[in-house]
Amino acid sequence: MQIFLNGVAQHCADQVSLASFLDSIGITPTSCATAVNQVFVAREQRANTMLRPNDQIMTFEPITGG
Repeated sequence: MQIFLNGVAQHCADQVSLASFLDSIGITPTSCATAVNQVFVAREQRANTMLRPNDQIMTFEPITGG
């Protein structure tokens, strides 16, 4: 199926989780924060977040501090 990663069309298997997709393209779990369709997905929720056709995935550097 087709999804979009940071605005670029990608193909991935059907029935794939966000965690599995990120792993398949070499992104380690701690290296970025994620959002799917503009909704933040916490690291511990990625394995339970199943991707759908045309989902918009955004990865970004986590911001810490205070």
